[in-house]
Amino acid sequence: MKNVAKIIELNGGLMALQSKAIRIEPPSSGFMRLCIEHVGTGPRGMPLVSVAHYFEQNGDLMADPDLVFEVNPDEEGPLSWKAGEWGPVSFTQHSTGTYQEAVVVQDGKVMVALKLIASLKSFALTWDRNIKAQGFVAAFERQIRAAGG
Repeated sequence: MKNVAKIIELNGGLMALQSKAIRIEPPSSGFMRLCIEHVGTGPRGMPLVSVAHYFEQNGDLMADPDLVFEVNPDEEGPLSWKAGEWGPVSFTQHSTGTYQEAVVVQDGKVMVALKLIASLKSFALTWDRNIKAQGFVAAFERQIRAAGG
């Protein structure tokens, strides 16, 4: 999630994300709002970051999708959150009634669904490229400039 990491960095970094979520309005019609937020602590004790597109249906926000990652809080190095090599933890897509957990704690042990993690990592790689190609990184850069940042 290198492009999402860039958005977080433009926003002031992982610590800033913990106090304020990022909302990026669709850069053009046909796309949904992109939301990036810190949502707690993961099964391995590292920060959880949610990356989601949302639409509204009958007054309810619907995730399409919401992918939650556990990220290394280090600021530097190949495994840092900035490197974008994030570990998927769960996937939600309301429109299809899908909820999948790739990493859970059971009886005090971290349990990992390796095939699901591989699938989610592949999806995340494509989605991250699409986030940039669809203009969300550029839209956030404009949003920051407009806010005087």
